[in-house]
Amino acid sequence: MLTKNRNITPLAIFILALIIKLLIFFFVTDPIIFNKYPYFAEQISNGFDIGERIVDLSPFYLYINVLFYKIYGTNWEALAVLQIIIGSLNCLFIYAVGNKLFGRTVGIIAAIILILYGNLSLIELTLEPETFVIFFNSLIVLCLIHAKNEISPEYRSWKWFLAGALIGLSVITKSNSLLILPGTIIWIWWSISKRDKKLAATLCLLLGVFLVVSPITVRNYLKFNDFILITADGGKVFFHGNGPMATGMERADLSQQGFIEEGQSDPDYAHVLFRNTARALSGLPLKPSECANFWFNFTIDHIQANRISSIYLELKKFCFFWGNYEVHDLDSTYKNYATIKYWPLIPYGVIAALGIVGMGLLIKRFRDAFLLYWMILVYLLSVLIFFAASRYRLPAVPFLSIFAAYTLNYLYSTVRGKNWKQFLIYLGITFSLFVCTNLVFRNEIKTFDQWQQATRIHYSLGGKMLFKKGLYREAVGELQKTLALQPDFAPAYNYMGMSYAILNDYEQAEQYFQKVIQFAPGIDKGYMNLGLLYKLKGETSQADFYLKKALSLNPHNARAKKYLHEHNHNLSE
Repeated sequence: MLTKNRNITPLAIFILALIIKLLIFFFVTDPIIFNKYPYFAEQISNGFDIGERIVDLSPFYLYINVLFYKIYGTNWEALAVLQIIIGSLNCLFIYAVGNKLFGRTVGIIAAIILILYGNLSLIELTLEPETFVIFFNSLIVLCLIHAKNEISPEYRSWKWFLAGALIGLSVITKSNSLLILPGTIIWIWWSISKRDKKLAATLCLLLGVFLVVSPITVRNYLKFNDFILITADGGKVFFHGNGPMATGMERADLSQQGFIEEGQSDPDYAHVLFRNTARALSGLPLKPSECANFWFNFTIDHIQANRISSIYLELKKFCFFWGNYEVHDLDSTYKNYATIKYWPLIPYGVIAALGIVGMGLLIKRFRDAFLLYWMILVYLLSVLIFFAASRYRLPAVPFLSIFAAYTLNYLYSTVRGKNWKQFLIYLGITFSLFVCTNLVFRNEIKTFDQWQQATRIHYSLGGKMLFKKGLYREAVGELQKTLALQPDFAPAYNYMGMSYAILNDYEQAEQYFQKVIQFAPGIDKGYMNLGLLYKLKGETSQADFYLKKALSLNPHNARAKKYLHEHNHNLSE
């Protein structure tokens, strides 16, 4: 009977995970697809060369999208469903890891914690690669545990090789997974007694990594004559996390970066903008890797010039890694999280608090739990090097869940043994840590969340979307909410001006376009729209002035070029 129950447990975990994730899919998420990977997958599938954009994208996830498009076309919601199936398998793998290391009870509790962490499901339903990173990482740990305990030398070698191949797959899905490799090698040399077996295991592991990663590196070299291991976006992201105006949660961006990105055909155009800026500032035709190095060096110079504030920034990022607040950098995910946080699910702060206590309790079994500690360290370092977005720390959550499960099992054992002193001590520590995850930098989080509401809910998913649907009066209402929260947000003024212009209220439109120029004087959009407004009003000289100004800021502004060309042609006649 006991064996039968053990066989049912994995199936029950998988089904429970799938049910919860499908409920979130149907009742929380909007039918809004983050279009970055689907867009480029369609381009590649239709025979277009996406040029340097290929080094901005996760290779594994890009080709998964290409394969999916070739089979299913634009039915991208089906890919989201596939990802929650994989997410359900991830819960099963974490059960298996917990069971192997600390027993069946810990494995079951860890899986349930992961299932009830709703934010994980939200990110699984976003077309981003984190689900596959967790998938590979969980299999890496399982494979390493099995390889260490394997008796047959032949099968042991294959398992070390397979673990290396899985690390390679994780690396070509997200480059920061490369940090898994040194920890794995340390664990091999620490855990295996005989030197020849240590060496054989390391060589098999490295061979697996090399065979998976090298084709991407070769692809990049042949295409760009440039050594790019996986992607060339590290310098850009390093700037986001550590450059001027970075707060740990809020990224450092180029001046009016979001405003410039609007209207570009390529999604996530910031990558192109950063390369163009690097080339313009250096005055050199930099290769993609050289552009990345430019931003690494630029940011390091900034850090060295601001050492005290940079140290304080790292402290904040460390706290944000453990903090309960979820930093979402995609509009739809932020909106969906605002809904799901009121569901009876487990917040990150609870998992973090229980996980920290579990890491403390297991310090005497550090060697047994080393791989779990290392996986958490990898993603803590990712946050410290870059910034505290939820998706950057997300791959640590499955392993934190195992530590959290160990804490809950330990608390239960103290109650069963009537060891009330130990129970109250560790319960008190856990509660104190949870309070800290909610209170640390509370005012800064509140300010950041207000910015998120203004720009993501009321602007991107509100006013801008309503404008594109032709609902101009409704758009004005949402844009007014944006400006009430963020009075200096130039893009909202721009859409307000366009809405009023279409509604034939030229006076209001003019006032809002002037505001665009006030808050974004280096961007062409305010000048161009004001020039077009004066053209509608028949004020030709003023129209010419503002359109020429727009063209001077952006020589590629096609609309300004067209009007000025037509106007000059008419004058010549």
